[in-house]
Amino acid sequence: MLTMEDETKQRLGWTERIGYGLGDLASNLYFQMFNMFLLYYYTDVFGIPAATVATIFLLSRVWDAVNDPVMGIIADRTRTRWGSFRPFILWFAIPFGVGGYAMFYSPDLSATMKVVYAAVTYTIVGMLYTAVNIPYSGLMAVISHSSDERARVSAIRFIFAFLGGWVIAQFLPPLKDSLGGGDEVVGFRHTMGLFAGLAAVLFLVTFATTRERVAPESGKTSRKQLGRDIATLVRTRPWLVLVVAGLVNLTAVAIKNGSNIYYFKYITGDDSEVASFGSGGWMAMIAGVMCTGFFIRFFEKRKLIIWLTILGGIGMALPFWIDPAARISMPGLETGPYQIFGLKMTSVVFIPENPRWIYVVNLVGSFLAGPPVALVWTMYTDVAAYIRWKHDRRITGLVVSAAVFSQKFGMAFGGWFAG
Repeated sequence: MLTMEDETKQRLGWTERIGYGLGDLASNLYFQMFNMFLLYYYTDVFGIPAATVATIFLLSRVWDAVNDPVMGIIADRTRTRWGSFRPFILWFAIPFGVGGYAMFYSPDLSATMKVVYAAVTYTIVGMLYTAVNIPYSGLMAVISHSSDERARVSAIRFIFAFLGGWVIAQFLPPLKDSLGGGDEVVGFRHTMGLFAGLAAVLFLVTFATTRERVAPESGKTSRKQLGRDIATLVRTRPWLVLVVAGLVNLTAVAIKNGSNIYYFKYITGDDSEVASFGSGGWMAMIAGVMCTGFFIRFFEKRKLIIWLTILGGIGMALPFWIDPAARISMPGLETGPYQIFGLKMTSVVFIPENPRWIYVVNLVGSFLAGPPVALVWTMYTDVAAYIRWKHDRRITGLVVSAAVFSQKFGMAFGGWFAG
């Protein structure tokens, strides 16, 4: 157990805390771009049928079921002068940026080749995301021996993560219109070029400003030991609970965020509202994360996550008790069972007579969603520390690879559902 003196020594400087946080800003310039706009881009801009896009999303995640754990295993067994995790941030930062730009390049192809191009680039970018983000997430577990310091770093990390979501929601729509001159293909291409370049630079800053303090085990690992590590992981109940929770949470978020642009464009008829609606939600999430330190003074992390998740779930369930046909009066709006279910799943149709109330619902729900996200990631690093204590094995990369996979699969499944 760390003494008070040890805790003080393990506190990181603000340069390192912010430098680490910038890595999740980089990640979310991609992750939230995909979450909020990729389905729309593929269907309405690149011209691929929604069902085909949904299939691409799910098949790519099947590959990730293999790719993500392998990346975690590789990171755990890497030994360099920069540590086990930081080297991958350096090596893959620039390929990550190039891949993101290629994904939105939108070449003039036949219908069949468009599907092939989208499938190949989407899968490659998913692999590059894995190659940089699993080591980045694993870095948090070895950046300090102190659980409290890791919690502080996690809170700062997710302030930057949600800031990335806010940047995408606030600036992508006007940037694509401005840079494209009315051509969405050109607008998305140039806008993603800017964000991809920025993401690569931010990851390089993360590499330069951080260091690893928890030393890895010495010696080589046999195939037999690798099998034991995997068996140990799947028998660790807290890890399984976190994986399932992350999968369900990201599925719900992806359904909501992926549907917002369609809701405003085709239901309200004013897609200019997407930017203000999305950016407001992200600012509320940032505020929620900033309050995490205040909340954990009064509640244990596990209980806090449970209660905030329940409250958020109630907020998402409320719309199911209200008939949207009674709240939305628009000529030509169909209100069959599938249309009603789809609208309610966006969680923005809890609309009294004044439609601006959707902003209030969005702000409250987003604020409540902030702290659990940050706390869950600290619990992943706690699980890694627990496994090291109980089994004398450091398998941090393997632990967090499941977290990244649950994020990506939840996003893909939510995108498939919305499509």
